[in-house]
Amino acid sequence: MKLGDAFRMGVPPKYNVRHLFFVISDPAQNGGTFVIVNITTDYIRAGRECVLRIGDHPWITAESFVTFRDARKITPPVAVNLCSLIGSEVFMEEPLEPAVLARIIEAARGSRSLAPAFKKYL
Repeated sequence: MKLGDAFRMGVPPKYNVRHLFFVISDPAQNGGTFVIVNITTDYIRAGRECVLRIGDHPWITAESFVTFRDARKITPPVAVNLCSLIGSEVFMEEPLEPAVLARIIEAARGSRSLAPAFKKYL
């Protein structure tokens, strides 16, 4: 995976519901480690630190929010596993447009919800 990639995968407790994730840091600049964020329409859960609107990505069909508090650090072994699941449990989507990606990264850098340890990967 690379910076700006988008994919859907199931997360607990309902693995059959696939959530949209974006890669917001560059694995090539971080020894293969990168950060992913989840997208939700639940502003109470996510807050309004980064609002996405219809047109920001093909899967965004209503006002949505980046859930920085649920961000995940993906290490190289986890990345290998994720990539092995592409097509069965992980489904690649159209990557983010550079302007939208830049907006998400800028919001992540200023986020009070993103774990401070993740910010070094941005």
